[in-house]
Amino acid sequence: MKYNNFDQYNRIKPYKAQNMIVKILETQAPPQPQPAEEIPQPLASTGYINVGVYTALGALPVKDAVVTVYTIDQDGEENAFYHVVTNINGRVPTMEVPVEYNPENPLESPSFYFSTYNMRVQAIGYYTVNIIDLRVFPEVATNYRVILIPVMEGATEEEGSQTVVIPPTPADISNE
Repeated sequence: MKYNNFDQYNRIKPYKAQNMIVKILETQAPPQPQPAEEIPQPLASTGYINVGVYTALGALPVKDAVVTVYTIDQDGEENAFYHVVTNINGRVPTMEVPVEYNPENPLESPSFYFSTYNMRVQAIGYYTVNIIDLRVFPEVATNYRVILIPVMEGATEEEGSQTVVIPPTPADISNE
């Protein structure tokens, strides 16, 4: 007998299925790799620095001032992240810097994670301003308003340069 399609065949001759288990094998789960002792990795994020440079007690913007954001490595060498020049309004573009912190480190504040940077602001005819240990927090824009003082007649720019060291906070001191 010839069948035109599969359905006709199945209606006439039912399908029999036999499930024959020949041998039952016991399988074991593959061994799970043992986790190595985890070393806490610092978390990385991004922070932002906004800078405005002014003179005359903040009344006048300083155009063409050079703003340098840098760190000092273990060998005492400067590693510059940015060298930017102020515009006619005394502003520089927002600078994006990495913020690394380790939440497992007991010496770091559990509430306030930050990275520290240094900043130098220089302009022709003005004393240089150095800011040491400025803090940059993750996902936060930190704003700085730097006031430059004009060089006095007969003096050099190095004689009147200023260095501002940002002191530790009570959170820093309590974690030492």
